Amino acid sequence: MNTHLFTAAIIAAAGIILPAAAVEWSLGDNAAREGDVITIDTHGKRTGGAAHAKINLGGMTGGVRATIRARGRGIGRPDKSYFGLKFMFHYRDPASGVERWPQADHKGGDFDWTTIELVTDLGPKPIGTVDVTLGLQNVEGRVEFDVSSFRYGPHELYEFPRHNLNYKVAYPERVKAHPQLRGAMLPYDPTEEDIATLASWGGTIGRYQMSRNFQKIDANLDFDDYVKWLDGRLDLLEKVLGWARKHGMMICVDLHVPPGSVRDNSEMRMFTDKACLDLYVACWEKIARRFKGNTDVIYGYDLLNEPHQNRHEVPYSYWDAQRLAAEAIRRIDEETTIVMEANWSSSAPAYEYMSPLAMPNVIYEIHMYIPSDYTHQGVGGWSPPSKWPDESRGWNREMLRSRLAPVVAFARRHDAKIFVGEFSAIAWAKGADQYLRDCIDLFDENGWDWCYHAFNEWRGWNVEYGGDSLKTLKRVGDTPRKKALLDGLRGRSAQHD
Repeated sequence: MNTHLFTAAIIAAAGIILPAAAVEWSLGDNAAREGDVITIDTHGKRTGGAAHAKINLGGMTGGVRATIRARGRGIGRPDKSYFGLKFMFHYRDPASGVERWPQADHKGGDFDWTTIELVTDLGPKPIGTVDVTLGLQNVEGRVEFDVSSFRYGPHELYEFPRHNLNYKVAYPERVKAHPQLRGAMLPYDPTEEDIATLASWGGTIGRYQMSRNFQKIDANLDFDDYVKWLDGRLDLLEKVLGWARKHGMMICVDLHVPPGSVRDNSEMRMFTDKACLDLYVACWEKIARRFKGNTDVIYGYDLLNEPHQNRHEVPYSYWDAQRLAAEAIRRIDEETTIVMEANWSSSAPAYEYMSPLAMPNVIYEIHMYIPSDYTHQGVGGWSPPSKWPDESRGWNREMLRSRLAPVVAFARRHDAKIFVGEFSAIAWAKGADQYLRDCIDLFDENGWDWCYHAFNEWRGWNVEYGGDSLKTLKRVGDTPRKKALLDGLRGRSAQHD
């Protein structure tokens, strides 16, 4: 009998298993074990520490829930949502080919023995072995884990509701008639020189990001200060629109970080905090009042950059938050296009359950970083060096095509226009130029507007920088990635495979 299927049957029948006796834990930096308790102590050592184990899920699919008891002392507050206390799985999703690192909500400060929970969706294809990490990352403190309490098993997930299943999106003639637009995310504080240069490269669209404290936990909670900051970004937007008109470009207006930013679990605070949600909607009302009547240069109002809602019910979902903002805009501005993003950081797989608004003139956005362990290798502790293409891992253009299939199906079902708001590969990734060409060719094949991430911004994404690591990156001007982008902007990427 297939042992994986047998194990899966046991899991399904029992609902939960107790693997403590079978799990072997290896101790990393700043980790020690006494009996059933593993202690991670990183006081004076912000680099962190961890213990690791491998467990066999036996071909499990769908929802999984893991728990362990822990207590902490003096654990510092992480400066990024993905740092801090770690109770984390790591595996490659066989459905998408992407590596995943789902983790439990972080806890800081002091807390007595409590049960920490990790819930995630494994997807439709069977999962075998996963790596488990216990520890602290980029914070000081002490945490103890009782490994005898470690449990995992199937879990019924909250299903995202579907809306407007047969709705067809209608667009005004000016939107239907515009040619395919190609461009890039603009720097944080763009200048006329930036706009002129991107236009000279062949760019016809720029994504203007209004961003601060990106992914910082519970940031942007001073509402008066947030509005003051936003007003400054809108003052600059006035100038950007003038420069764009002068140089023949359109601008996508991107609210990159909402009031309240994110919580410890990377979920946006406004999904559970009505004060943050109300201000978010009010900010879009402010933008609509100020910029209505600029459809000649504004591509669209990009409602919410990379929404992230975990798979549990919240008072205001990623979808409803954007719906409320869109409805508020339409009461003020009936003409400017609205751009809506999907869950899971606007990723292609989220289009499996994405619903359109029952509203005309809405363009739907995706961000393309698949496989993320290739595009983000060496960024913030992501995966080790890898190359593109890599046939041994099934990484090639056809894999990208298959991963984009849910977006293609959504667009066809709803007659929806698609905008790729971001795509990229880190500067030192081997074969990054070919990865960009493959992405661009697929976008062009589908007639999707697109923006490279990012023009003249952080040097890791900047196509004029070269090097084999962040430490060695320097501006060199021409690079293979820049050549790929220039060819793409000028509509001739496919000629250079």
